[in-house]
This record gives sequence, C-alpha cells and structure tokens, in this order.
Amino acid sequence: MNFRLQRPLSWRKSLRRGGFTLLETSMGVSITLALSVALIAMLQQHITLMGWLQKQSFLTTEAPQIGNLVGRIFGSADHYFVYSSRDAALGGAAPVLVNGGAVRLFSQAANGDITELWVEVQTVAGTKVLKCYGKLPNGTESQWTVCEGLGNATFHCNTGVLGVTLTGPNQEEVTYYGGSR
Repeated sequence: MNFRLQRPLSWRKSLRRGGFTLLETSMGVSITLALSVALIAMLQQHITLMGWLQKQSFLTTEAPQIGNLVGRIFGSADHYFVYSSRDAALGGAAPVLVNGGAVRLFSQAANGDITELWVEVQTVAGTKVLKCYGKLPNGTESQWTVCEGLGNATFHCNTGVLGVTLTGPNQEEVTYYGGSR
C-alpha cells in the first residue's frame, strides 16, 4: 500500500518567494524617476514665471492705479500748459509741446475760483518720481507722490490731447491721455 501525502495548494503558493521581480522593480524606479524629473522641471518653470511676473509688476499692478489717478487729475482740468520743468515755468519760460517735465493744470472750483495744480517729474535717488502740487484752501502748498521708481516720464500735447508717457523700471512703457473738458 502506497500512500501519498497530498499537500494543500496553499502550501505550494507559500513556497514561492514574495516580492517583485527585478524587471518590476526597475520599471517602478524608472517611472518614479521620470515623474521626479517632470516635477522638478515644472517647479523650475513656475519659479521662472514668478520671477518674470515680479519684474512686470509695474504693468500689472502699478500702471492701472497710476492710470486711475492720472485720469482723474487730467480729467478735472479745464485747460493746461506743458513746460520743460516747473522751475522753468515759474521763471517765465514758454510752454512746450513735447518732452515736458511738468504740466500746469487749471480747473474751476465750485465757488467759481480757478485752482491750479502742478504735476512734475522729479529725480530722487536716481529714479524718477511723479509728484503733484496744489494749494489747500488756507493757502499752504500741498504735495503728494503719484508714483515713484520710474525709469522716465514725459508730458506732451502735440496731438491736442494732454498725455504722459511713463517708463517703468524694466523699460515698460505706458502712455496715458486726458485733458481739458
């Protein structure tokens, strides 16, 4: 009598070793490496884009605000004169049509008085600053900065409309127009 001992199927499965084959492990490492390289490339692209956007902040954030202020200032004027500089204008120089450094704006107040407002380009610490000068009701002169950190700014009225061309710190150029009503 021969008896054969039959082992259960689960015993055969347990004889096989667990884990992955060399091919499966290689494929897993290769895919992980490819995904890592793609992620690093995307991160580098994001950093480059954010740096470029920061350089363009003059156009994206400052220019719209400046445009709003300049539009309101120019829009309130009844008439204007463009001069090479404020000091030259106060010294009696004739107005210019292009490449002006200051503009003298006149508007009529509610009580009928004529008010005068100056917008001037000044150089402060190597950068251009756009400043506004006016008089308070008590007669004292007030001044405030419209924008700073400009590369350049010029006023012109050669087309019959008052304009200012602002150059940003990275040579971005924006021109605003407005003028008398």
